[in-house]
Amino acid sequence: MLLAGAGPARGQAAVQRVTVELTFDGATPHPIIRERLEATVASVAERLLLGRPLEQVTALLPRPEETIAGVVERVTAGYAVADAAVRPGIVTTVAVRLRPLGAVVRDVAVILDLRAVHPRVQPLLTTLVQTGAAAEVRALVTALPVASLEWAGPLVELRVRDVVEAALPGFTATARIHPGESAQLDLPIVPKDSRVIRNIGVRFRSTSIPIVLLDQHGPQVASMAEPLRGLPVAFAEAFRRALERLLNEELAAYPPADEYNIVATSRLEVAETTYLTVSAESLVYRARVEARLNIGPSAPGPEVVAHLGRLIAPPLEPFVEIRLVPTPLSLTADLGIRYEVSPVSSLGATYAPSTQETMLWTTLQVSPDLGLRGEWALPTQIFEGTLTYRINEFLAWELIGTSRGDVWLRLTSNL
Repeated sequence: MLLAGAGPARGQAAVQRVTVELTFDGATPHPIIRERLEATVASVAERLLLGRPLEQVTALLPRPEETIAGVVERVTAGYAVADAAVRPGIVTTVAVRLRPLGAVVRDVAVILDLRAVHPRVQPLLTTLVQTGAAAEVRALVTALPVASLEWAGPLVELRVRDVVEAALPGFTATARIHPGESAQLDLPIVPKDSRVIRNIGVRFRSTSIPIVLLDQHGPQVASMAEPLRGLPVAFAEAFRRALERLLNEELAAYPPADEYNIVATSRLEVAETTYLTVSAESLVYRARVEARLNIGPSAPGPEVVAHLGRLIAPPLEPFVEIRLVPTPLSLTADLGIRYEVSPVSSLGATYAPSTQETMLWTTLQVSPDLGLRGEWALPTQIFEGTLTYRINEFLAWELIGTSRGDVWLRLTSNL
């Protein structure tokens, strides 16, 4: 009968809106718990007061604050109404102070279940959760009366899921709370997306080691990348750099890399079929063999070039290049030196005893697949420029032009 009430008489002021002021004795619970409690108080107060003439609000028996307190205590287990007040007006304010009943959650142990993830990747997920999501997960339950978990548990579990999905893209979690003053929250992490890494391909790149020598290590490198299999594509894309660092640690510990002074770095192209490109460079030697097919009316004939150099200081490399031209058959050797200005650029000079010609040159690697080279020949004073586009680890197209107006294409194969 109190909730039904009577409609306001004409000309009487009535309650048009209800606002809630909620306070707590002791620690304030997490905002989503507070919001739910505020919504509960607001719902009860609106059903009782909204639209009621102000004269009726002040004359209600039992008093409206007593009615609100009684209903709120019945639906919010774990809390008692320590004080309640109603300040009537067109905008009526309901002030409620809650105090916790019984035991309160003092600390929360978050137990991660990462069995769905390869052991090599588990530390990464653990770090991401502990540095990001874990603090909010604990705050959801800390300072909450243990008895309140009866109605707050589903709210906490939904929020935990959202927090985990934000911290670990492509993953989700179904939280389970074990109540108590020292609560435990079990958090199994599993892939959410159907797009996961299913296959892994390995490719090698090198300017100092023949590809044929690297290819034989493909199976071992593929096994290093096995922890990536089953990871959500969204997660691998978001944390590609961290996964590459993990693989770089594996490559650095690979015995042949240590034995032959090789530095190997990885680059991932993430998709359901993920490709791992390994750039391997020797710290001591520079060796490569290239087959070159020149195409065009002014193009020279095909040739095979073998390059062998040794670093005598970190940026300085003397080298010899042996050229085999099949038609007409000839074999020549050039001497040279290269100075590495930066990891992507270098300067050098090459001397050809057979023609007594000296070439001064510079190179710039714009990206892993795009490079530039400029060469100045003495004494002929002919400039040659080359634009290189690498198709894959074996093949590259080169567009070559000279100051004499000659232009041709070259297909280069790394052997």
